[in-house]
Amino acid sequence: MKRGKVLAIDYGTKHIGLATGDLDMGIAFPRDVFENKKGVEDRIYSLCDELGVKKIILGLPLSMRDDQKRNFLLEEVEKFADLLKKRLGALEIDIELFDERLSSFEAEQLTGKDARTAGERLDAHAAQVILQRYFDTIL
Repeated sequence: MKRGKVLAIDYGTKHIGLATGDLDMGIAFPRDVFENKKGVEDRIYSLCDELGVKKIILGLPLSMRDDQKRNFLLEEVEKFADLLKKRLGALEIDIELFDERLSSFEAEQLTGKDARTAGERLDAHAAQVILQRYFDTIL
């Protein structure tokens, strides 16, 4: 496994939450929120290049009732993963899909704010939750 920086992504149709951490330390931090619009993969490329990211953890929105059930957002995330793989190819970054169930709810609990009052910043905290869960399963 490559050591170094990890970027977590909480994909949404309007906003993309980002969190960063390091495989050596195993601690995740909220980073930023990007508007999900054309060219967002270029912004992610720039961030990955700037930080020296070695791995991306992309939240996978699985169904609460059935891991195998397909849904619109799941398909969008898979398409986004393919887009990132093509765009980030030169950086040789591993991209891993990781279960994100209840990450937004947990982010609300951590911040003490709900989605209506926290605004888009909650997306960065949801990405932090995803990344911390990832670290907790591998370290």
